[in-house]
Amino acid sequence: MKPHRQPSSAARRIALFGLLLYALALLPLGMAVHYATHAALQRQIQANLLQLSDTLRSDYRNDGVRGVIQVMTRLHGAGPVPQGAALFSPQGQRLGGNIETVMPAPGWQRILLADPREGPDPALALVSVLPDGNRLVVAADLESLEVIDRTLLGMFLVTGIALLLLGAVAAWLLARYLQNRLAPLEATATAVMRGDLTTRARIGPAGDEFDRAAASLNAMLDRISALVGQLREVSADLAHDLRTPLMRLRHSLDALRTIDDPVRRHALIDRTVEQTDEVLGLFDAILRVSEVDAGTLANHFTTVDVSDLLTDLAESVAAAAEDSGHAIQAQIAPGLRLHGDRQLLAQAVLNLIENALRHTPVGCHIRLDAHRQDGDLRIAVCDDGPGIPDADRDRVRQRFVRLDRARSSPGHGLGLSLVDAIARAHGGRLSLTDARPGLCACLELPLQEPD
Repeated sequence: MKPHRQPSSAARRIALFGLLLYALALLPLGMAVHYATHAALQRQIQANLLQLSDTLRSDYRNDGVRGVIQVMTRLHGAGPVPQGAALFSPQGQRLGGNIETVMPAPGWQRILLADPREGPDPALALVSVLPDGNRLVVAADLESLEVIDRTLLGMFLVTGIALLLLGAVAAWLLARYLQNRLAPLEATATAVMRGDLTTRARIGPAGDEFDRAAASLNAMLDRISALVGQLREVSADLAHDLRTPLMRLRHSLDALRTIDDPVRRHALIDRTVEQTDEVLGLFDAILRVSEVDAGTLANHFTTVDVSDLLTDLAESVAAAAEDSGHAIQAQIAPGLRLHGDRQLLAQAVLNLIENALRHTPVGCHIRLDAHRQDGDLRIAVCDDGPGIPDADRDRVRQRFVRLDRARSSPGHGLGLSLVDAIARAHGGRLSLTDARPGLCACLELPLQEPD
């Protein structure tokens, strides 16, 4: 049996990485503190030795060899470490002083001082050549400096361990915090993977990145739930709308088996082709809406003269409106241009006009307006027919939605959903308002030139 493996935790990795950086930052900090302290003490030693050397050379000039040897014999340590001095002849013979060592070379030197109790001790010495050739050696025992270095190192180790323990606790608390904040998001995602689209992530009062991520996740789930609901509704509506023409098509094909009269047979074939075209038209409309919703058409947008386009559309539908017993008027402002697709814009406006012609009784008036408003292009198709109730205005923009009174008229309930998709593809929106009486379908599109 394989041992249970703990799931990988990004929160723990982040906390451990932060702890590692913290530890790596402590090391150079401790080294810098140690070096700075050591260098400061060494500079102090050198300053004391320079001062002592100057004093002894002054005594040598005033009192000679005997006088300076008496001073060196009585010399005691001064400053942070013990100090001493000795005088050597040019041949290296020790003439006097309070330290025991061999004569070093001139300048700053590291030497060993004889210590009868502990043995040779390291020291820092300043060796000066006097005018008569004798050499003055002043030295400071470095044992105290080494003690201070060891003390600093011990303090750094103790402090470093304490800080690392504190950092480890902070890293553990950070990991726990991250896990607790991420756990609701993970639980929500897991529930969604199991098929539960009703679960929502908890949003805290802080409004931080985790709360914003939870809000975004909830908004995404709301959108997914709405899309799934629309998909179910579209599937049911599509099956309902396809059933009738497919049943008629099947009956026509069955009838073709039994009809021998060529005239009737050709007439039935023509009707069957029309029914087939009706089904194909439904699928073409579905594909067109999906293509517009995909959002890839913006790559082919160009500058469109909307004033010229709408003028041509108004002239082309005038005869059809007159044949159906409607009157159509157009008020189109000149010089309207935007960045978009001419064919899609034409199809959107035609769909709105055809809806007005199809769903209003004979004698109604239809008005096509286009003008600038607050920096946008506003294209409105208004009628004085029965209109659409307020409760149904959002619903009719969904695919395959048809109101009860429109069931007897041709169509599949895709016209307004296509217009809405075209408006969104152009960065605008479709609004349906009460014309009192009638309905006003308005396209609000941003007026902008291509980059």
